Amino acid sequence: MRLTDFSLQKLAQSKYKGEIYFSNYEEGAGVLSRKYPYAKMLLLLSINTADKFTLFQQLFPQATVCVLLPQEGVEKLFALPDDLALVLSYGEDYAVQAARYFASVRALPCAVFVRNAQAKPLCMPEIEVCIGGQKSQSIAKHPEFLFIDDALWDKDSFLPAYVNVLSARTALFEAKFNELILQTLYDRDCSQTVESAIAVCAQTPFPFLEKRQIFCASLLICLCAQSGFSLGELGILTSIYESLGAGSLAGFYAMEKLAKTYQVFFKYGNYRKYYTPPYHARIRQASGLYNKSEEELDSQQILPSVETLSLYAQVYETVRAQFLCEAQELLRRLEWLEDNVKEYKAAFPMENRLLNAALKYLPEGNPHYGLTSLMRDFGLLDF
Repeated sequence: MRLTDFSLQKLAQSKYKGEIYFSNYEEGAGVLSRKYPYAKMLLLLSINTADKFTLFQQLFPQATVCVLLPQEGVEKLFALPDDLALVLSYGEDYAVQAARYFASVRALPCAVFVRNAQAKPLCMPEIEVCIGGQKSQSIAKHPEFLFIDDALWDKDSFLPAYVNVLSARTALFEAKFNELILQTLYDRDCSQTVESAIAVCAQTPFPFLEKRQIFCASLLICLCAQSGFSLGELGILTSIYESLGAGSLAGFYAMEKLAKTYQVFFKYGNYRKYYTPPYHARIRQASGLYNKSEEELDSQQILPSVETLSLYAQVYETVRAQFLCEAQELLRRLEWLEDNVKEYKAAFPMENRLLNAALKYLPEGNPHYGLTSLMRDFGLLDF
């Protein structure tokens, strides 16, 4: 896909299942008022966006407004009248997910005035809501309407979104390697879309990049992840780092660790044919990291035969120079990001010991056989 064919904005609009409006909030309110002229509406705000209560009440005087707390249960919403015809939301992730959940259960259209440049809460199919004091996973549809207005954006959300977009290049690296070595097929259309999104963001330094481009790139990568593009080991490691307290820099830390590991692998790695990794000991250590039983982790392990590993080793030797260049390019991208993320790294410091432990047992947490799984079976992940 040539970048001249589509702007990221048009590409995002073509890929999203609902309607996207890049306009100010007054125009967005006008769109909804014309589509639902006499509808009773529910507007959900989060606690940190409650200051917009008056603004939205002026835009939607007929709306019932609820302000949700982070751990507040969505069951309170079901006490509202049955004649609601539209659910609106503006706020943090939990408020958006509550709006999507309620709209899905009630079979109502959902509209979101977007606050966060990280698009995952808008389009991930499985959401987390609090019901009766307990967190629960549920499937929810995409919002039918997204309204993008610069004045409503959380300015602090752009850098984490930008980092996550650029980190997706690591997933492309893994997908290409898996196709060559492991003969794992991947969705080329999705991969090309992700590559286009990354390329547009990488062409311009973060301070000068149009903020809508960051949001559109984030949205496209989330949509592609649902349509066949796998974030692979990057996605798993990012989730682990989030659980360990890496916050909005989890994607950066994951990209950094994987890129450095890939470079060492393709520069110095050699297959240790007569070495057998301590699989049971690794699963025992990984079970605590992933909060899963040893039996569960053991059941998902894929262990190739010696003959298969020997074949992988032969193909690896033919492509290692190519992928070493790719790994070095990943590291160059990280250098571009370093100056931008200094303040965030101070806010979300991570012990190298924790980062390395999660990386070491990444193969046991991956339900698919990936690049670090091959490193483990080559005998190169016992640091």
